Amino acid sequence: MTSTTVRPARLPSSDRYEFRDPIGSGGAGTVYRAFDRRTDQLVAVKVLRFKLSENPALHHRLALEFKAARGLEHPNIVRALAVENDGEISYLVYELIEAGNLGERIERHGRVAVDVAIRITTQIAQALHYAHERQVVHRDVKPDNILVMADGKAKLTDFGLAKDHSDPAHDLTRPASGLGTPHFMAPEQFSSAKTADARCDVYSLAATLYNAVTGRVPFDAKSHLAILTNKELKRLPPARSLVPGLSERVDAAILSALDPNPERRPASCLEFFKILTGRRRPKEDVVTTPAPLPAPAALPADRRADARYPLAVGSFGVVNTDVHAGSDSQETWPLVVQNVSARGVGVLLARRFEPGTELFVELLVDPSGPPQHLTVRVVRVQSETAGHWVHGCEFDSPLSEKQLKALLKFT
Repeated sequence: MTSTTVRPARLPSSDRYEFRDPIGSGGAGTVYRAFDRRTDQLVAVKVLRFKLSENPALHHRLALEFKAARGLEHPNIVRALAVENDGEISYLVYELIEAGNLGERIERHGRVAVDVAIRITTQIAQALHYAHERQVVHRDVKPDNILVMADGKAKLTDFGLAKDHSDPAHDLTRPASGLGTPHFMAPEQFSSAKTADARCDVYSLAATLYNAVTGRVPFDAKSHLAILTNKELKRLPPARSLVPGLSERVDAAILSALDPNPERRPASCLEFFKILTGRRRPKEDVVTTPAPLPAPAALPADRRADARYPLAVGSFGVVNTDVHAGSDSQETWPLVVQNVSARGVGVLLARRFEPGTELFVELLVDPSGPPQHLTVRVVRVQSETAGHWVHGCEFDSPLSEKQLKALLKFT
């Protein structure tokens, strides 16, 4: 919702929440800033504009939104705290994020700097990957649903159209009905949002990135049918034709994710992240001035083994975490390498892991063989901008020259 006009809603009766000023509105409801008397904290409350008796399906959908969002604890996802009903009016309580949305930013200031847009997109890609790992598909990724804080941290919000594939009953979509925002939704959502999978979020994220870097709404047309036709025929000026300074890599990543055939798109947000942030000539990423990396407690006599090989942020791999030593708690994260040596690695993650935590890095050393799993232990954590943390990690044992070269190139 990029409009500055906020439509008021009838406020529910609540002893716990003190409703204050409206901060945004959509087709079904209005979001208010409110004070939680129980926790003494400010929260955001989404209040439906229709009474339960007027539109019971809408109230049911709000409950499903909470069910989809409440289990998602991620630095780049707005936390859902509670869903309530006073007998007539339903409302959903979220953590309050003092930030404008990306749609408003584009509308007011035009296109976003490429590096900033990619930074936002990679954060949301990690959030979506996290949600998809938990069988939740958002289905309405768009600039208006991405909040961008002053420090650059991005948060995904509004799981009102989310589909929880772990719960077959969690869906109100009728057959042959579409859900989402036409300019950003995948073509398959026009015919049946019910069958849309994670690849529809990949499509919408790429459309959002296109909008951010070009300042133009993708596939714009006067009717939904015309928009769908543009999508199916891929009638879209390449982003690079509108932004000459845009790299071929980013342009190709956007176009691949906007393929009307989901089978030809990146299969996951993790794969899209890899295409978007990968480097075609890895050797050019090696810089002459080493970036800081927490040094091991003791250095060997032969210092050559500890020569640092800094990489530009954006190299890609995968970090698997098993924080609670149980398979059910395992997470998979995109890995952004800042620097690496034979004894340690500095990685940037959109989540903080405490010193002593073991991380498992998947590394493809031999293209013809299976990936190797390297164990690293976090020894130091440093806060980074935009809600990320640099983790200084040590390998259990020094890398071989072959492993080091593979890590540098991320084949």
